[in-house]
Amino acid sequence: AITEYLISKYAPQKFAPSQDSDEYVEYLQWLHFAESSAALPLLLKTFVAKDGAPTNFLADYAEVELHKVMSYVDQSLDGKRYLVADKLTGADFMMSFIVEILSKFGLVDRYPNIARYAQQLESHDSWHAAQALEAQHS
Repeated sequence: AITEYLISKYAPQKFAPSQDSDEYVEYLQWLHFAESSAALPLLLKTFVAKDGAPTNFLADYAEVELHKVMSYVDQSLDGKRYLVADKLTGADFMMSFIVEILSKFGLVDRYPNIARYAQQLESHDSWHAAQALEAQHS
């Protein structure tokens, strides 16, 4: 919601499609997909890894769901540089967190379109500036 608000208030023409376009619906879907569908299996995987205790079903469930969700993302990125309108949008800002977590688990290469997308996102000077700020304040 914060990302959506900031973009709509300060940079709607730069980081979002026009609200009267068909691409706007796709933009909203991806903008919110990151913290809904995509985040859950990664969070479960993180919790299982941090806890270290054997689970009855959670680890396997997280793996299956992670593969389903990331396969959908990977397929959606086929032939695209970005998620919506072939330009960097807030949807990419939000999904960059998912890609980063996937990379930290060493899983990004399982999904060739996501791996290519990760390289595309990392090609921006602003991505490098954000990484430097994060390292400085960690």
